[in-house]
Amino acid sequence: MPEPERSRLRPIAMVRTLAVSAAVLLVLAGCGSDERSGSVGAGPPSSGTASPSGHPDPCATDSRLRFTANLAKVDVDGDGSADQVELGSARGCPALLVVHVSGGSLVTAVLPTGQPAVRTAFGVNLPGRQGSVVVTRQDHPRGGFQLRMWGLEDNELAELTVEGRPLVPFVVLDVDEHPMAVDCGDGGVVLTQAVAHEPAGVLFAWDIKRTSYAVDGNEVTAGRTEEIADNVLPRQLGARYPALVRHASFRSCRAAG
Repeated sequence: MPEPERSRLRPIAMVRTLAVSAAVLLVLAGCGSDERSGSVGAGPPSSGTASPSGHPDPCATDSRLRFTANLAKVDVDGDGSADQVELGSARGCPALLVVHVSGGSLVTAVLPTGQPAVRTAFGVNLPGRQGSVVVTRQDHPRGGFQLRMWGLEDNELAELTVEGRPLVPFVVLDVDEHPMAVDCGDGGVVLTQAVAHEPAGVLFAWDIKRTSYAVDGNEVTAGRTEEIADNVLPRQLGARYPALVRHASFRSCRAAG
């Protein structure tokens, strides 16, 4: 199954006045998770991000959003209070991830058109980071899911990626071809995977490999990949490495929601 394409990231102007901020918060508080309309931004839209044609990208400049689902409350900016994370849409744009923080709102494109929708999200407290990372989950109708990680740095919400790809690989659920778990580690993220043993023997077996990723702001750097177990038989995998079989995600560092 192909890995979903990486979305494009686009900031939108911060809400500047207390009056407009208060109006947005009242709309959010009054409507719950139902689809609703709200205004983000005061005055004319910002210049936004230039498209390849040189014209401002309408997804970055449109100041009118429809909020379609509340996902989670996560302290993204690190000020000690939970920020509302939700989905939004704008005319002619893909689904947007909106985080309402103190003093305004930030928005970024989540998915290109045609990809599975984001249904859930949660916060993760990476070691040494001020503010939590938002992890969104897309469930594929044919089985499997994609986790994406979003962080705030310099008032910009951006995806944490490795060489342009989501840090956590796509997980296939209808076959046992990719047992995997992801969790927080010293200074970043640790990805543990079971891969087919090489060279292949008479009986199929797994090798267990672990890769560490350092996270500095929204920059991710891959570290060493080390083999932590060799020639693990399929019947042994669940007993020795249950987190891999369950595709466990950030069990040790989920933020309180």
